[in-house]
Amino acid sequence: MRCLFSILILLGISVSVCSQETVKSLKRKQRQAKQNIEMTNKLLNENKKSQKTTANSITVISRQIEERENLIKALNDEVGVLDRDLSNINAEKSQLEEKLQELRKEYAKLLYHYYFHKTKSNAVFYILSSESLTQGFRRLRYVQQYSNYRKEQAQKIQQVTDELGQKETLLSRVKEEKHNTLKGKQVESNKLLKSKESKQKMLTELSQKESDLKVKLEKQQRQVEVLNKKIDDMIAAEIAKQEAQRKAKAKAEAERKAKAAASKKPATASSTTTKPSSPTTPSSSSASSSSASSAPVAKPTAPASEGKSLVSGGFESNRGRLPWPVRGIVTGHFGLHPHPVLDHVQVNNKGIYIQTTANSDASAVYDGEVTQVFAIPGNNNAIIVKHGIYRTVYANLTATYVKVGDKVKARQKLGRVFVDQEADKTELYFMLYKESVLQNPELWLAR
Repeated sequence: MRCLFSILILLGISVSVCSQETVKSLKRKQRQAKQNIEMTNKLLNENKKSQKTTANSITVISRQIEERENLIKALNDEVGVLDRDLSNINAEKSQLEEKLQELRKEYAKLLYHYYFHKTKSNAVFYILSSESLTQGFRRLRYVQQYSNYRKEQAQKIQQVTDELGQKETLLSRVKEEKHNTLKGKQVESNKLLKSKESKQKMLTELSQKESDLKVKLEKQQRQVEVLNKKIDDMIAAEIAKQEAQRKAKAKAEAERKAKAAASKKPATASSTTTKPSSPTTPSSSSASSSSASSAPVAKPTAPASEGKSLVSGGFESNRGRLPWPVRGIVTGHFGLHPHPVLDHVQVNNKGIYIQTTANSDASAVYDGEVTQVFAIPGNNNAIIVKHGIYRTVYANLTATYVKVGDKVKARQKLGRVFVDQEADKTELYFMLYKESVLQNPELWLAR
């Protein structure tokens, strides 16, 4: 029975620890969702100042609805975890109550036996009436063990009573937490309903401007295609230049080694026919200095991207932990997605669109070197930063704070994000390449 009781207690502790870890994870998701909802509220308030409904307003409120649904799901999951916790705590509490009842019954029997069958004087008489000294010692040890056993039972009763009190406190706390979670869920559900109503109202208003929206979308897509092609061409040119430099260095190194080997042969031949003299000393020293300098020179013969292996390795190891280039919400995900307003229209993004508040600056996500700062009509300014074999692109900037060749640090400001008054949005276009292959930036940014 004792063994079974111990196992049940250990299982209860294990389940409780696992539940706490799950609740912590759910709390993190809730905090993230609340932060994103707060950002969408700021963006919607900025949009309200213009007193006009735009496609961007629907994009933002759609994201807000998505985040509220994420929050409600996390709250639901937490309620489920708390329900399991309550069930486990109640089960453990019942087991402790049963154990306490058994201990108390057993202790009552001990007391009855002690006071009605072996009083203190009887115990002394019991020891003194022994037939031999050995028997007397045995009886004395028995009386002592009996007394110790009673003390142990009393301690066990106190221990179980304390554990029962802790379970009662924990039960009350979890019940209160569940109540607050359900209350929060109800509040968010009401807000979600209002957000959906607002979105429907905006959709109704914009449905009358569908043709205008399509024209604007086609114009935006053409501009983005021009920008994407420009970036692809620039990165391809950078990679080609690096490869050409690598080959040139490798060729120069090979020629240098060949010359060094050729110049070394005559020196060796003359030394076999004549005694070494002072003129031969410089040639030998130059050969040794040549061989000594060959080690550091040989290193750059690898591709230029490999020369940044430590930086590249550092960048790659931070997948999923990179700081955001700007504080905001993703309003345009990577890849093919349906348009937020227009039916049967797909949008294919080569990067992600992060919407932020006005007067925000874009920052580098990792240490690197600025390789391009350029402008394209209709797309404002863009910056490319190289991180070993990776490159990040920050587009739709007005002012730029860096120039080509600058070494930048993570979180260093690069430029001011453009505020589109007509579309009522401040949006950064962010891209990520591994060599010339596009990556999904959202998988690299911290969550």
